Amino acid sequence: MRRQSWLLRLIAIAATALFAPGVRCAPFTESPAADEVFYQFMPIAWRNSGPNGGPANARFGDFNGMTASLDYLQGLGVTSVWMNPIFPSPAYHGYQYGPADRVNPWFGTEAEFLNFVAQAKLHGIKVYIDLVCYGISTNSTFYQSAYNNPSSPYDAWLAFTNAQNTQFTGYSYTTWNGSTVGFIDWDLRNAGARQQVIDWCKKWLDPHGDGTLRDGIAGYRLDHVLVNGDQQPAGLGYTMAGFWTPWKAALKTVNPDVFTFVEQADWGSFGNEFLSVHDAAFTMPFMFAARDAVMHENATELYPSMASTLSALKGAGQGTLLGIINNHDVDRLASALYMTGPENADRTKAAAAVLMLQPFPPVIYMGDELGMTGVKGNYGSDANDIPVREPFKWTAVNAGAPMSNYFVLNSGAYNNRYERDHDGKSVEEQQGVAGSLLETYRSLIALRKNTPALRRGGYTAVSNSDSHIWSFVRRYAPAAGDPQTLLVAINLGGPQWNGAVDMSGFTLPTGGTGVKDVVTGAALAAMTGTNKGAYPVSVGPYGYRVMELNATPPVVPPAVVDGIDIPASVSAAAVTVTQDTPTNFGDNVSELDQLFAKGQSDGLLVGITGNLATDGTALAVFVDTGSGGQNILDTSTLAPPPGGLQALTALKMDAGFSPSQLFFANTNGGTLYLDQVALPASGSGIKTYRGNNVVNGHSGTLSGGSNADGIQAAFDNTNTNGVTGTIASSAATATTGFEIFVPWSALGVSSPMGKTMRIASCILGSDGTVSNQWLPGIEGGTANLGIAPDLTGVPGMQFARFTVGAPYVAADAVHALQVAGGLASATAEDARLDLNGGPGIDLVDAAMVMRKALGL
Repeated sequence: MRRQSWLLRLIAIAATALFAPGVRCAPFTESPAADEVFYQFMPIAWRNSGPNGGPANARFGDFNGMTASLDYLQGLGVTSVWMNPIFPSPAYHGYQYGPADRVNPWFGTEAEFLNFVAQAKLHGIKVYIDLVCYGISTNSTFYQSAYNNPSSPYDAWLAFTNAQNTQFTGYSYTTWNGSTVGFIDWDLRNAGARQQVIDWCKKWLDPHGDGTLRDGIAGYRLDHVLVNGDQQPAGLGYTMAGFWTPWKAALKTVNPDVFTFVEQADWGSFGNEFLSVHDAAFTMPFMFAARDAVMHENATELYPSMASTLSALKGAGQGTLLGIINNHDVDRLASALYMTGPENADRTKAAAAVLMLQPFPPVIYMGDELGMTGVKGNYGSDANDIPVREPFKWTAVNAGAPMSNYFVLNSGAYNNRYERDHDGKSVEEQQGVAGSLLETYRSLIALRKNTPALRRGGYTAVSNSDSHIWSFVRRYAPAAGDPQTLLVAINLGGPQWNGAVDMSGFTLPTGGTGVKDVVTGAALAAMTGTNKGAYPVSVGPYGYRVMELNATPPVVPPAVVDGIDIPASVSAAAVTVTQDTPTNFGDNVSELDQLFAKGQSDGLLVGITGNLATDGTALAVFVDTGSGGQNILDTSTLAPPPGGLQALTALKMDAGFSPSQLFFANTNGGTLYLDQVALPASGSGIKTYRGNNVVNGHSGTLSGGSNADGIQAAFDNTNTNGVTGTIASSAATATTGFEIFVPWSALGVSSPMGKTMRIASCILGSDGTVSNQWLPGIEGGTANLGIAPDLTGVPGMQFARFTVGAPYVAADAVHALQVAGGLASATAEDARLDLNGGPGIDLVDAAMVMRKALGL
């Protein structure tokens, strides 16, 4: 990420204020999907049209049943559906399929499927098919021809790994009915294999090849997508550049508006890396944050997760993300929400509000709107997932069509089924019933569709007085027409909430603004300059409130740190120090490789490459601003969290280093937490929690703390380079890690330019033990330094010096050493601490370095 100068940042902020009012965290790009409500179903489990759908007692869902379901989907408010694969496959879920230009006869004929697509269009519903592009069933002609036959025309199309074509990259497993399913990877480096997959995909966009697209699908949901093919199937051309780019270009020759969205293979990914080619990915990290938040009735985790998700989308092209809180690969949402207590249907209503009021186009998984339950089983086959994919409950009793009964063919899954007659979780039992979960979904979908700011608006987090409440503002300012601003509050808890939200950073019209409940139309208390810092809001148990008002969100500076490409990000660093000591934590677990720092006109920018364990191990950054500070630390009054701070008491720094500020970061559980500790010249340190965000979220925005100065911090914890447990020579190869930007106001510095400062960093155990990972290094020592060590007895000088506004010049540091030590032969290696060579270099410091190095 390129860093902006002070002037450029002001220009950028001003431009944001003029052209994108109300946008915070990240601009929210209007995408072709902005107005959509997606729905996912599994064909075999969806709807049965009668005796032709599968064996008589199993009643498979079928294409005619899909057509018959369109009135229900349209009435619910759905505008797009995607279904698991419809191609020939022995697997009930359809993923390991054969030729993708044919339909599975379980579901009916191709003509019946195309009729469904055409009828869906008449209902205002787009259709998407789930697609697997990296392999094909071993039942296919391609495999049968090439297996044990290197002379086959398909030899080079498939991922055989020996000369006889008897071994290959792929797998086999037992499916739900006891059959063996085999799957072999394509070798998509081969032009023939690529073109075959492309041709199959082009067919369903224009099935008759007449250019009318009258019964063509709108696009594809893509399974297990990789960026670089660094996971299975490795090295076979299944990459963005090698496959997906030409694939998408070919599809656009048929339908220029084809829409493709991906399931990222890495569920820890935000999906932004796919948007250079595809139109959308799923909000995978947010899915887990949302499920946890509703399950524990605590909204705290939603703030950093949404901030990180929006930040990841920034700069990712014109694509978007699709908001999810469930899918067919995890335990049913309702079951997950009941894990902390008895069944609570109201908790599922709160989850519905989270899904429908968040910024991204929502995706509903079949049955979530009914509160269907299910937890993965253990049946010795892929039937393990049937409990989370049980037949959709159209009727109160499963006695015939339209109910699918496919799972009767697996006795284990069927006998332990979650579905029971008259369990209240059916369309028949909930449709038209006021207050039912189904009607709650219907109402929320209608609210979203009828409210522009909920579909297309930006997002600004708003703090409140209760951890049960997720509160935020959605604002939509179209190019033509009046803007719409909504204040949203969702109650994840059981008690009625009568509290307050903090809108103090928002701009109101002179005299304040009226506030209206969007759902009821009722006028609420006006918001004024007097009460906007604690505006009263009430929300019912597990309920939500959407309020319209005239308020403009604050414009915040763009994120300037992301934790990636740190050497380039902190360009022209005033300090660059490199690790000289192998890590005693084990390779790539906790290590500090290089430290870069520079003082700018607007603040201090620090980047430290390396990794940090997510178990409470901490990273400490000490800054000596030249005003006050502690050469021997006193943190005795700082109670946890975080752990380890008190144990720093009596840590003695090298002479000449008296840090006045300590930044204490840890990545416990995958969340970055940042505390700042002021270290006064006398007395104990004073701790301020600055906030948190998601590790690997690539956003410096901090939430949940006191951060009026706008400190930003980010941690990318994926480094695989740098020092190891035995050698430190590769330290300079690491590029990711911790990055922090601290405005001068947060450091208590009013006139920074030309000011001399000093800096150091180390890794600490959760008990405060100082590790051997210190920058500047400890000259090859391998042992931990212990609790509160005396650094004057440790080899090397454990701090580096710099001047604000002046880049490091190695030649000047060498000259300083020559003058200070009287050593005409001093070299840049002697100046390894990278003393700043800018204006006003302090030769006393240089002499001190020489004295310690020479033992004088």
